[in-house]
Amino acid sequence: MNLADVHAHLELFDADALKSAIKRAEEKGVKAVITNSTSPETNRKALQLQQQFKIVRAALGIYPANAAAMSGEELDKELEFMSANSSSFAAFGEIGLDYEETEDRKKQQHAFEEQLEMAKKLGKPAIVHSRKAEAEVVETLISRGCRKAILHAFHGSMKLAKKAADNGFYLSIPSNILRSSHFRKMAEILKFESILTETDTPYLGPYSDRKSEPSYVELSITEIAKIKKTSTEQAAEQIYRNYLKLFEQTTDNG
Repeated sequence: MNLADVHAHLELFDADALKSAIKRAEEKGVKAVITNSTSPETNRKALQLQQQFKIVRAALGIYPANAAAMSGEELDKELEFMSANSSSFAAFGEIGLDYEETEDRKKQQHAFEEQLEMAKKLGKPAIVHSRKAEAEVVETLISRGCRKAILHAFHGSMKLAKKAADNGFYLSIPSNILRSSHFRKMAEILKFESILTETDTPYLGPYSDRKSEPSYVELSITEIAKIKKTSTEQAAEQIYRNYLKLFEQTTDNG
């Protein structure tokens, strides 16, 4: 099987643990892991990890809480860095809105829209965070005319999830689908063409007593196949096809 993990945070592993996790992922058939960034520091780390591991691809972005804490000058400087390195990364992420972590909604919205515009201009996907701001995120994506967006670990209503899918956005289902009725329901109501898989490594794993890691995508595929009443191979093929469709126009490693 060919598998893809479109949302991980690989910089949170130490060097030895990361090497082991990548090896296990490769053994399970994971062909791509998108390591998402949240800050200027992790943007640079993601580019390094992409060079270090064949299956790793970098997503660069400013997380909403971090964007709210940055000055306008700091944000502009980081946007310039992303623009200057646009040929070296696969997507913008993790970007979006978070109304739980910070109250500064204006700065979040500005940073989100600036990054979306850059993603549109460069033809890259946006990997989007939306805690307690799901409706606002979907409306922003629609109003800004985004065509290539992934809603990461989306906790909005099923009605809103379907609206997002109907507008052409993808929803990435984390590996905690094995213990989450919310994500099992999401897999049930969405068409296969709108589904991607993620692990949010080291978070949102299938086990409560250990960290998530990219190899767990295989468990997600098995669970999605059961829900969709199809074979694991067919589920994997369709979801990997979705990954290729979304990322085929982005730059390969190196």
